[in-house]
This record gives sequence, C-alpha cells and structure tokens, in this order.
Amino acid sequence: MAQKAAKAKTRGQGGSGRTFLTVVLMIPVVAVLLPTCVVLLINMAPTAVAWMVDRARPRYLAITVGMLNFCASLPAESDLWRHGQSYDVAFDIATNPNYWLIAYGAAAVAWMVYLGLPTVLRGYYFMTTASRLQSLGRRQKQLVEAWGEDVAAPAEGESKARR
Repeated sequence: MAQKAAKAKTRGQGGSGRTFLTVVLMIPVVAVLLPTCVVLLINMAPTAVAWMVDRARPRYLAITVGMLNFCASLPAESDLWRHGQSYDVAFDIATNPNYWLIAYGAAAVAWMVYLGLPTVLRGYYFMTTASRLQSLGRRQKQLVEAWGEDVAAPAEGESKARR
C-alpha cells in the first residue's frame, strides 16, 4: 500500500514538473511567434470553450472540436506566414470575418459530429442487431424443420428465459 501511495505522490509531482517545463519551453516559442499565437488564440476560442464545458475524462468533445478547429485555423496561419509574420498582418487576419467563419464553422461542425454521431451509431447498431436476430430466427426455423422440435427445446436445467 505504501508503494502505491509513493508512486501516486511521485506521479503528481512529475505532472506539475512537466507542466512547468512545458511553460518554460513555450515562452521563447511564443515570444518569437507572437503574431501566429495571437491569430491561433483567437481562432481556437471554441476549443477553449469545449475544454471548459467537457468535464468527462477523456475529453472527447474538446478533442473533436480542437482537431477540426485547428485544421480550420490553418488557412489564417498560412496567410500570416505568407504575408510576413507582423502585427499588422496578424491584426488584419484576426479581424477578417472569413477566417472567423471558417474556424468557428468547423467548430460548429465538430459539435454536430459529437452530438449527432452517437444517435447515428445507435440506429446503425439497432438495425444490424435486428437484422442479425431475424437471420438467426430464420436459421433456427430451418434447423427445427430439419432436426425436429428437440433442437429448439432447452436442455435439462436450463431456464426458458435463457432460450
């Protein structure tokens, strides 16, 4: 028991150490690529909202929204890099409604995928299960016709509910 507690305590300290190291390593990157980070931060706002809303682990909503949102933010980043990474270009891109529409529209599509896919899959599995049950019922009738009612009767000690 003491070993498990020590491992858990060590894991907790390692996590905060990794977070600190990540922040320290990201500071020079953000300083050099500040216009890129500003545009990305504005375009990725729906991902931050999804991260705050999604409390379940693993955060499937945040992952879904984040991936589509990031991909839709790439055209803005590409234009920023193409026209020179300056604050003026970053401001022009950040205030361009077309880039907002692309990034936020992709986030909306991700929300629809996240909310709609379980219903679609539920319907798919319901139909395939019903089809499989019908197929097994037909096969059971064929076996009863070929081998008689004893094939369909439950074995001794087996309940009818299990049949």
